[in-house]
Amino acid sequence: MGGGTQKGDSERRSSVLSLDSEDENKLVEVKTGCCGLDPTTGRGKQIHLAQMLLLPFVPIMALIIQNGLNMVNVLQYQYEMQETIDQVQISTGLGNVTEALQSERAEIAFYLFTNGSVFRRNLSEHFAYTNSLIDNLKWPKFRIQDPLFKNKILFRIRLDDFRDKITKFDTPSIDAGIQFYNRANYIFLDQLTREIKEKDSSGVWRPLLAYKNLIRAIEHLGISMVFGEEYFGRGDLDHTSYLNFVTNDALGQDFLNASKSFAYWIKDRYLQLQQTYSWYSNITRRRQEIINRVKIEPDFDKATEYFYAMLGYLDALQKIQYEIRIRIEQTILSEVTSSNSHVVVGIAILAVVLLISPVIIVLVRMVTRTLQAFTETLQYKTYELRYEKKRSDKLLYQMLPPTVAQQLKQRKQVSAETYESVTIYFSDIVGFTELASESTPMQVISLLNALYKMFDSRIELYEVYKIETIGDAYMVASGLPQRGEGKEHAAEIASMALDLLHATENFVVPHMPGERLQIRIGIHTGPVVAGVVGSKMPRYTLFGESVNIASKMESTGLPFKIHITASTKEALDKVGGFIMKLRGEMEIKLSQRVSSQGKGSMETYWLIGKHGKMPERRVESDKEEEIDVMAENPHTDARRKQRKAQKEKERENKEKSTVRRAIDSIKEHLPKS
Repeated sequence: MGGGTQKGDSERRSSVLSLDSEDENKLVEVKTGCCGLDPTTGRGKQIHLAQMLLLPFVPIMALIIQNGLNMVNVLQYQYEMQETIDQVQISTGLGNVTEALQSERAEIAFYLFTNGSVFRRNLSEHFAYTNSLIDNLKWPKFRIQDPLFKNKILFRIRLDDFRDKITKFDTPSIDAGIQFYNRANYIFLDQLTREIKEKDSSGVWRPLLAYKNLIRAIEHLGISMVFGEEYFGRGDLDHTSYLNFVTNDALGQDFLNASKSFAYWIKDRYLQLQQTYSWYSNITRRRQEIINRVKIEPDFDKATEYFYAMLGYLDALQKIQYEIRIRIEQTILSEVTSSNSHVVVGIAILAVVLLISPVIIVLVRMVTRTLQAFTETLQYKTYELRYEKKRSDKLLYQMLPPTVAQQLKQRKQVSAETYESVTIYFSDIVGFTELASESTPMQVISLLNALYKMFDSRIELYEVYKIETIGDAYMVASGLPQRGEGKEHAAEIASMALDLLHATENFVVPHMPGERLQIRIGIHTGPVVAGVVGSKMPRYTLFGESVNIASKMESTGLPFKIHITASTKEALDKVGGFIMKLRGEMEIKLSQRVSSQGKGSMETYWLIGKHGKMPERRVESDKEEEIDVMAENPHTDARRKQRKAQKEKERENKEKSTVRRAIDSIKEHLPKS
């Protein structure tokens, strides 16, 4: 039944409880809340479900977008590759026409130089082959503005007219005969260069550039071949022809070297060509002779030999050119195949993601529902745990001071403390033994419970701590466990005592409404030792002679009187505002440590009242004397004894009447005399 209640302790207890409650609330919010939302509410569930669905939805959408972008990039790459294929086809067509015109130019030069001889096949077959290539060519829009190249028909007409003149030897010289082909090849090669430059970002731009440079090298070397043939056939070159030879020969070598730099295997093939072509050394020697420009005797055989050697050399370079073109086509085919594979894989991944996404979202939704149900259960259990913890803490703080309880909860050792000045309050009920004998145990418990609940509610207003209750004894102290400043603890106990005494005057005994409950109160101020005793049911207990003296003040007091010691009076005098009256000296049994005889004379006082407003109990002097006489007069005890004797007499009369009825019944059954 014992517990602690003190105004300061109540505030500290409330702060501790509120702190624990705040920590628990934070714990619940962290576990069950998200972004300040409670997922156990209807709106919170919906928002929480949306948040949980958003978690897998974001990466799924990111994956879909990524695959979509990859698909777009792959399709864009395929589109670019298709453009590259188209441009390569155009470049190949231009290259084929250029090669045919180069070969036709060589044949015509040889035809004019030999006055009608042909080298490989007759000119008609050569013209037909070139015409077929021109017919199959997708005619481009040439960068160089030339009326003859505006369309395919005009070019064919001009080409056929030139061929007719050649076959009829209607040309002033070989230079004039090849000039038309030089102009045509220049325009075709310029367009070829333009087509390749437009696609220089593709994966085949290096072999395409090598292909272009090799065609240009063959073109310039073919032109130089005509002037070389003229040199050996005539024995000398004029200044213009010599410059044309040197220029075209140098450009041919430069383009050939540039072509080798774009692919290592082209360089290897060219070195192989130098080693395997038997006429290569002859070509190099004849080339140096032409560059030296030494006037020689015309030699038709040497001119023919040079022409055959150069023509074979150009054919070998064209084979390398064809190989480059084949590799370009293979590279494009490989990249297109790889691109198609990427498209298929991308479509497959996108299809899988689209198929799996609804399943993932459904599973997440089910898991979220389960988590929300678990969260509700966990939150409910947390609330129950918090509620039970509050109840247990409240009970613990009623049994022990909050500071001591906190130390015990933290498994710390609570050491006993010595307090130099503490005010102790004792009270008990006058005549409690006789009252208990006339009442049932349940009535006694109801009486004490009602009285102590009233006491507990009132002492909450004061800086006091309830130590314990034993039977009808009620013990309170002030000045601990928080040490009181000065003598204010004595004033707190005195004010509380007056309040309790005033409240007791109006207290009604539940099962005896006509009875007036009387209490005695004793107060003493002095040193004590306080500490926690026991481990099974630890109690905060006071020890010391001050406890005994306070108990003696209560036991030697009078009903409706507050009996205090001189030390308490001194403390109250320092505070001021209290009305006290000397009772006199009294013999108080003390411990041998305090008094060698075990007895001591002590001057005691009555605490009458307090200056100020009620509920402090205040009476006048004559009223106090009247109460004192009333308390000393044993009239109340005699009345209780008289009522008890009356009850005994009524019981005896009831038993006599019962015996009398039994005798009358027996007489009725006896035979009459």
